Amino acid sequence: MAYLFLALGLGGLIYQILALLGLARFFGAPPPAPAVPPGPGVTIFKPLKGQDPFTRECLISFLTQAYHPYQVLFGVADPLDPVLPLLEELKKAFPNLKMDILICPETLGLNPKISTLRQLEPHALYDLLVIADADVKVGPDFLSLMVAALEKPGVGLVTCPYRAGRAQTLGASLEALTIAADFIPSVVVAFYVEGIRFALGATMAISRPTLSRVGGLAPLADFLADDYQLGLKVAQAGLKVRLLPYAVQTLNPTMSLKAHLAHQLRWARTYRVCRPRGYLAYGITHALTYSTAYFLASGATPGAWFLMGATLLLRGALASFSERICLKGELPAAAFLLLPLKDFLAFGLWLLSFLGRRVTWQDTPFKITPDGKLTPL
Repeated sequence: MAYLFLALGLGGLIYQILALLGLARFFGAPPPAPAVPPGPGVTIFKPLKGQDPFTRECLISFLTQAYHPYQVLFGVADPLDPVLPLLEELKKAFPNLKMDILICPETLGLNPKISTLRQLEPHALYDLLVIADADVKVGPDFLSLMVAALEKPGVGLVTCPYRAGRAQTLGASLEALTIAADFIPSVVVAFYVEGIRFALGATMAISRPTLSRVGGLAPLADFLADDYQLGLKVAQAGLKVRLLPYAVQTLNPTMSLKAHLAHQLRWARTYRVCRPRGYLAYGITHALTYSTAYFLASGATPGAWFLMGATLLLRGALASFSERICLKGELPAAAFLLLPLKDFLAFGLWLLSFLGRRVTWQDTPFKITPDGKLTPL
């Protein structure tokens, strides 16, 4: 067993080095030159449910873009949703912006985001469509960069990596570390190893003709990973999925530890179903767990001490380089001390993901079918 753990630990160490090199290369490349307004019109879809203290600044970031013309469609399922007064206030504050607040009461499938998007789509004035989650904050150049990338020949969908914003709780700090140290490096490695055939749901841009070409939003109605499925359909249609070296921000600073673990387990089980071989290979990334196991199994030999130290250094370097240099995040230095805890929790969740297909989403239990669809429990 000691030799097995040694092999896995060395494999994990090599992965950390490759991820570091990949991050440096990917984020070192300049983004496309921004589109100069006026350009082709863009409609932004913002499906919403409820609000928190950070909803306002997230929404305002989309209302102050250095691009025109564009339209913003806010979609809310519940006519009594508490976010509606804020939306009415923003509409008055930005009278020159094309902005509509739409109630989307129909339940068109099990995925509420897709259900709202399907009801927003007929109201879009323009053929370039941007889909953005409620908790996403972007810079004023966001639309210009997305349009410039989407207009490149052969590109069918554009998506962006993201970072977590301010973290005020243990759960939020672990979530930010997971994004910086695990998720974004794995996306960049996938980019160089096999190419991107999926989207990141925080922000996506697609044209209406391309969306029609891949069957529209209706086929995504019951999928949990609607972003993965949309990117896959675009790639299967022979078009490129473009990942921009431009990070947006997600704001959920008060996430609890329970919510973090539930989110990561849901993501793990969804990833395992969508990309089973890739997810199994993802197990090699748990370098700290394997080096610790080798340390214990070998009786703390000098080689085990070296492997453990090298792994800790590389994990710290990868997390800090990804968060601070690549994603330009604001995670405080003390939060990086949680990295070993996060790594051990991540390995446990990786193992737990193989023990079932049950997930909890928006307080509702579901089972994920082998093709990635939701089944109510």
